[in-house]
Amino acid sequence: MESKLIIDEKQATALFDAYCSSETNQGHYYVDFVPITFMNEDFAELADYLAINCKPDFAKKIIFIAFTILCYYDSAVFLADNDYLEKYTNKDLRHTDLESIAKEIRDKVIKNRMGLYIFFQTEDKDHISLMSIEDEYSTHFFGLSGEAQKMIEQLVTHQGLFFKKVKNID
Repeated sequence: MESKLIIDEKQATALFDAYCSSETNQGHYYVDFVPITFMNEDFAELADYLAINCKPDFAKKIIFIAFTILCYYDSAVFLADNDYLEKYTNKDLRHTDLESIAKEIRDKVIKNRMGLYIFFQTEDKDHISLMSIEDEYSTHFFGLSGEAQKMIEQLVTHQGLFFKKVKNID
């Protein structure tokens, strides 16, 4: 799978920092197991159950979404700094085999390890969006709009998950 998107570690870090520190949540979405958002005493019990029983299934679904993005868009893949993966840190993993990338995604979800970041160029060739896969169930999309937002939402829904917009906190 050939990609025309070429970004280095410094550019990836700058994009990630810009998206995460943005004052606005425009184009910021996350993937969830349930269609509603709630925080009460019952949520802790559900979270414990999901952590024990559903992580492998969630990881498979996130891998499907990530691989579709990798195959459809020009993209680059970076890992967060990890001592145990020094050979991969600060390098674009886009041209490694899919099984290696799948293993990294599984590790992020199941073993609660730091992130894997997929930067991808959407229909607007001057714009780069981000899929952030971090520990457990923390999968976010940044900078989505237009056709890319619609396609990602369809991918998430196809996997039986829910695509939710991050709301501004006033």
